[in-house]
Amino acid sequence: MPHTVSRPFTVLVVDDQPIIVEGVRRLLAVLPDAKLESCMKASEALARAKALKPAVILQDIHLPDGDGLELVERYRWETELAETSVIVLSAEENAATKADAFARGADDYMVKLPPPQEFVARVQHHADVARAQRERAQAFRALERAERDLARQNALLDEANARLAKSNRELVVDVDTQRERLDRIARLSAELARVQDLDILLARILREAVSLAESQAGVVLLAEKSASGTDLLRVAEAVLPRPSAQIREAISLDATTVAGEATISGDTIRLGADACALAGKGAPPLGIESLLGGPARSALVVPIVRARDRALGALVLVDGHSGDAHDGSGFDDEDERLVGHFASLAAVAIERAQLVRSMILRMIAMAELRDPTETAGHVARVADLSMLLYDHWLRAKGIADDAASTRARDALRLGALLHDVGKVGISDAILKKPGKLDDAEFAEMKRHTEIGAQLFAGLRTDFDESAAEVALSHHERWDGRGYPRGLAGESIPIFARIVAVADVFDALSSKRAYKDAWPREKITVFFREEAGKHFDPTLAEILVAHQSDAEAIRARHDG
Repeated sequence: MPHTVSRPFTVLVVDDQPIIVEGVRRLLAVLPDAKLESCMKASEALARAKALKPAVILQDIHLPDGDGLELVERYRWETELAETSVIVLSAEENAATKADAFARGADDYMVKLPPPQEFVARVQHHADVARAQRERAQAFRALERAERDLARQNALLDEANARLAKSNRELVVDVDTQRERLDRIARLSAELARVQDLDILLARILREAVSLAESQAGVVLLAEKSASGTDLLRVAEAVLPRPSAQIREAISLDATTVAGEATISGDTIRLGADACALAGKGAPPLGIESLLGGPARSALVVPIVRARDRALGALVLVDGHSGDAHDGSGFDDEDERLVGHFASLAAVAIERAQLVRSMILRMIAMAELRDPTETAGHVARVADLSMLLYDHWLRAKGIADDAASTRARDALRLGALLHDVGKVGISDAILKKPGKLDDAEFAEMKRHTEIGAQLFAGLRTDFDESAAEVALSHHERWDGRGYPRGLAGESIPIFARIVAVADVFDALSSKRAYKDAWPREKITVFFREEAGKHFDPTLAEILVAHQSDAEAIRARHDG
């Protein structure tokens, strides 16, 4: 018969008859992953079970030194055995004994020994159930650990916030322009306190810094390790006067560039026109000339330093005040204080966002281990495509791009990343089945939407509501024929409608073990035909209109 349990599991037989133990051993020999252990005494059974933590216990009722049904009840008192399936194995067939066994916590009752095929199938089923329950419990424990990690960082974030408060007090507001700057910074600080996604945070901070310092371009560089262990500074966000093919490049984190020197030393570096003219000509280059398409006329490089003085990277602004104000320097002392404040904002944002992202990556990794189609590349593509669809949907609806839409983007991205995390609660027998699911299996698979929503129940971070909403509703259909609630039209939450389009597009354009990637023309026809049936017609139209952008997102993550 087919083997559905993908990792070794233990079966403990508690029976005083060696012939029964040997019979079970012979029957389970068809399951190479099943490891059989036995115990013949009631007095030793509980300790043995707690030590082994088996997937399945086969428990005899009558033992010379104890009552097997009392043991069943005691198993259910033990935390270590909470996910273990207990099967009573007895020669008695009367209904009262069976009812008593189930009342005490048994998961199944077999009259020993049943036909081989039935016996193996039932043991294997209970092993699958036990492992799924154990993995779900591990998922919840991982979430709890992540929340504790967030709590432990509060002191460090308080310290960083204190630095921000001090920086705010040092900003001298002596003219209307400076008052406007301070007002914008205050509003930005309030907005960013509610944003969790790192990319959205950095983009918002950089755009404001470029605008307030009246610079022509800006870049956020973040420190990271390469695969070979080399220290690098990689472009995390950029505001450029023209598109650049070098946007994803990195430079070495060392003193051979001005950006590297500022990051290592923790000192702000300001370059005027004369210094910029020498950059790369006897003096270290700025480090981002390939992005700019040429040398800078002025530059301000401010290190991003987190709590405990660990360098995270640098914030670089270029060509301040059009490069000809402030006696040719481009940036002045006030700009330096301003950009220093933005670097402090970036440090707090990165700290908080990295904590959230680490939790999300753990959850995605758990889902990836269970479901080979739920890869980090897939969820990243779905998240980026959801951003593309949402931005065009805002424009189509005439909705302003403001603080509220920034928070919405943040919530949508995180919800999209976690849209299928509920699959951690579905058994491998279903997730990894190579063929088509039967009706019962598909009904069980559909439960991943509800399990995903339950994973966020009771949590208290800003993105929980949207993550639960997307997890629960991304398989609803515009015509009401989806699941789990059969919602239709605009009663389906907009984030779930967006992720539904993004998820299906990525699935169709991906090669899987059971299918080839669909050609572009076939995908276009599909979304046109399903507009108003499977998908929100506005979103389907946006996808078709911007299919080249969607394909570019796919290429970026595949590369």
